[in-house]
Parts: sequence; C-alpha cells; structure tokens
Amino acid sequence: MEKGEVLINHYGPLSYEEIGFLLNKMTSLLERYNFGITIRKKVYSAMVESLENIYKHQDVIKGSNNYQPKFSLVLEKDKVDLTCSNSLLKVKIGPLKERLEKVNQLDKAGLKEFYKEVILSGNVTQKGGAGLGIINIAKVTENKLEFTFDDIDEQYTYFTLRIKVSLQNQNN
Repeated sequence: MEKGEVLINHYGPLSYEEIGFLLNKMTSLLERYNFGITIRKKVYSAMVESLENIYKHQDVIKGSNNYQPKFSLVLEKDKVDLTCSNSLLKVKIGPLKERLEKVNQLDKAGLKEFYKEVILSGNVTQKGGAGLGIINIAKVTENKLEFTFDDIDEQYTYFTLRIKVSLQNQNN
C-alpha cells in the first residue's frame, strides 16, 4: 500500500442504526484483510467511542447543513487511521482540550489510574458520560491523540480527532 486506502468514509448525521452499519462494515473489512483479533478489537473499540462521542456530544448548527459529522477509516502501511469530526460550541473547547492534553501526557499506567479516578469520582454529565471515551481510546490504541479545533463562527468550532492504531510489533 502506498498512500493509504480509504476503507470507510462517512459524512452526515449519525444515528445508532448508522453507527451499527459502520461498525459491521469495518469488522468485515478488517477480517477480509486478515487482521488478527487484537487489531480488530482496538479499531472496533476506538471506532465505537469516537462515533458515540459524535452522536452524543455534537452541537448541531441550526439552519446549516455545513459542518456535518465526518468519519473516515484509512488503512496505511503501518497503521489504521481513524478520523472523526463534528461541530461543537466554543464554550466546550476548554474542558475538552484539557482532557485531551492530560490523556496525551499519561503513559499506560497513568491512563489506567486516571480511568479509575474518573469512574470513582462519579461525575456523570447530563448526556450520560463521565469523559471516559477519550481515556479509553488512548488506553486501547496506546498512541497519542491528535486533535484540532477550526473556527466556524463566533459560537461554533469544528472539532477533529485523529486516532492511530499501530500495526507494527503487534499480534495482528
């Protein structure tokens, strides 16, 4: 593989049915490429968390069809690259960026400890999350998370999260 093969590319609103369809498609594609269970589990877990984050936490811009949720799964020579994007209110950038930066500073043991700490704190948001998704993605993939916030207007930003699952030195 030279530049990377796009396995899944989704643009538009997400429903639980669509998430299920995308997960099934990914599973059959990775099986077709003969990836082992370890790689398939890591990609599946990261994909579930990222798609659920979009579904639960995106802020729809009323009156605009621009900046819809976006998801792609790309197979590269040494990794599987998951990229997901969605619109967010700018007031959410601070806490989200803080969480992402903290997760990126931690090693495997630190992520495990942080995960336990968050569970035991009992701080569950109105949308039912405790912020475990990002921690779980970092734990499972064992890679740093890349992210950007691109201005849409005074009120909204377009958040993009890039997740890498390494194919090297693993039982794939």
